[in-house]
Amino acid sequence: MPTPTASEQIEQLEKKISELKRQALAELNEKLAAAQKTVADLEKQLAEHTGKPIAEASLVAAPARRTRRPSISDEDLKPLILKAMAQKGITGLNAKEIADSVGQDPLRIRKFIAQNPAVLKRQGAGPGTRFFLR
Repeated sequence: MPTPTASEQIEQLEKKISELKRQALAELNEKLAAAQKTVADLEKQLAEHTGKPIAEASLVAAPARRTRRPSISDEDLKPLILKAMAQKGITGLNAKEIADSVGQDPLRIRKFIAQNPAVLKRQGAGPGTRFFLR
């Protein structure tokens, strides 16, 4: 197994640095959004206690951004789903409950189940669909 050359190592490190910078920016943006939400909640509580209306500027705040979840492959998602089903799925779980346990979007869970029908047993149809371990 040949060792990478110095220039290849430099390229790998630069890629890693840029990825870490991107992750740091994403974390800071999430912290900022959480702080702004906390400020809005505190202003609302203050207005409730004092009876004075909230300032117009704080009411017209920018719309909250949805939090981005990191992408996850089917191979990484499968053990998480099976673990959640083993822990909480005795009476079956719907896609939203599985998603809450796994920390992913319900649409991502539904996509996984549609692509991997042999992993879980489906019972019901429509919104009342529940999934069980096979």
